[in-house]
Amino acid sequence: MNFFRDHKNKIFLILATIIFVIVMMFSAAGKPNAGIVSDTVGVVLKPFQSVGTYFVNCFRYGKDAETFEAENTRLKKELIAANKKASDYDDLAKENAKLRSMLELRESSKEFELKAASVIGTDTQNWTSVLKLDKGLSDGIKKNDAVITESGLVGYVSSVGRDWSKVVTIIDVTSSVGAKVDRIDEYCVVKGDADLYSKGFCAMSYVTTQSKISAGDILTTSGEGGVFPEGIIIGKINDISSNTNGLSLDATVEPAVDFSSVGEVFVIIN
Repeated sequence: MNFFRDHKNKIFLILATIIFVIVMMFSAAGKPNAGIVSDTVGVVLKPFQSVGTYFVNCFRYGKDAETFEAENTRLKKELIAANKKASDYDDLAKENAKLRSMLELRESSKEFELKAASVIGTDTQNWTSVLKLDKGLSDGIKKNDAVITESGLVGYVSSVGRDWSKVVTIIDVTSSVGAKVDRIDEYCVVKGDADLYSKGFCAMSYVTTQSKISAGDILTTSGEGGVFPEGIIIGKINDISSNTNGLSLDATVEPAVDFSSVGEVFVIIN
């Protein structure tokens, strides 16, 4: 009895192993009916088999998790690369569209001699809107030359150096442009306005109350004044209101050019 008490754990382990081997032999033999003993042993060993299956699955999941993590990392990198490529294509398409527009402008403005220039600086303080260009006297640019983009009128050259020039835009409070309403062939003046400056808009004045102007009308340069050639798009009319004197109309003008994003311009140098 002392032997059994001292070695009961070992004895139990040996018996359990023997039972397990017997069950496995029955299973290998492929007997359809295992009998009472086999059923009893199966019931006893089922929890152990479940635990073993759990640990096996955990081991497999651990290996699969590493594979899944590596695959997930690879797919994320491919997604980032694809998004960047799509962004590059989009930027390239926009740049191509801009270049086409600039080329079309050159073709449609053969009566002008155009000098392309890049905007390298801006001054937008105290209702001032001035662009600095990377071209100057050495490129044929002179003071009061008109400046345009493929969208429309930018302004005029206010000062110029050997390899730089400054352009006052049409939203600057000192700017004034002779304009024409194309639809009704009516003349007016478009100028910078302190109240509209923050919106990037201009003011339109010298229009009589009998005028037939309406919101959406397109304004172009009239050619009067000797600075801006005739027919360059300025923008479109937005709101219209009566002047405080009751004798004329005032209107806001949305320029065709977005001055917050101008990067390339053309200077008319002839």
